[in-house]
Amino acid sequence: MLTVLAVFIILIIYDLQKFIRKKEPVRVFVLYFFFMAAGFTVSLLLAAGKRPYSPSQMIEAVFKMIGIVK
Repeated sequence: MLTVLAVFIILIIYDLQKFIRKKEPVRVFVLYFFFMAAGFTVSLLLAAGKRPYSPSQMIEAVFKMIGIVK
């Protein structure tokens, strides 16, 4: 798990240097951190031996939570 964390930290530092040099807009940073956080979460789940939920399971859970599906 520490290897996954180290790889993500290296990627973030490397990419942020490029973003700052190119003076990218804020939305690029927001999207970048969203995708990196999602990738990091999935990587940690896989490293722990747990399968992440599929998108269909998440959508079904949301529908059940708001009462569309019983």
